[in-house]
Amino acid sequence: MTRVEQAEARTEQAETRTEQAKTRAELAETRTEQAETRTEQAKTRTEKAETRTELAETRTEQAETALQNVVHHEVEPDQGISPRLLKNITANGVAPQKSPLEPLTIRQREILLLIAEGQNTKQIGEILKVSPKTVEYHRMKLMNCLNVHDIPGLVRLALREGLIPQEI
Repeated sequence: MTRVEQAEARTEQAETRTEQAKTRAELAETRTEQAETRTEQAKTRTEKAETRTELAETRTEQAETALQNVVHHEVEPDQGISPRLLKNITANGVAPQKSPLEPLTIRQREILLLIAEGQNTKQIGEILKVSPKTVEYHRMKLMNCLNVHDIPGLVRLALREGLIPQEI
């Protein structure tokens, strides 16, 4: 191969590397644009969530005001207060307390009781004749339903609701 041919080959290789570098730069720009789009979408979702939170707070304040007006007999029951809200108000003006355990399934109650008694996942699975993964699933659903985020919280709730006796 002559020097001219070698030089041409090196020139072609350099051009190929230049094209590859351009392609990589374009891909990097595309990824940057995609990241910016995702950031904008996240900001939009955050703004929507903040708006929903503000609306919920406004509705809560309106409900509390309406309840206080009814409790203090400042409004008659037929003046724009929902019958469902009035139905939940007792004679002394306090809404009845529902047990947080009401929406639980029987299996969730069993698992809550066993957790409160100090059983671990494997032991609960053996007692109920289900796999530990099934116990974990029911525990997750139980925690979501009760809005409790840890095992000690479940135990405190079980004690508070009288599911297990309090030992001193």
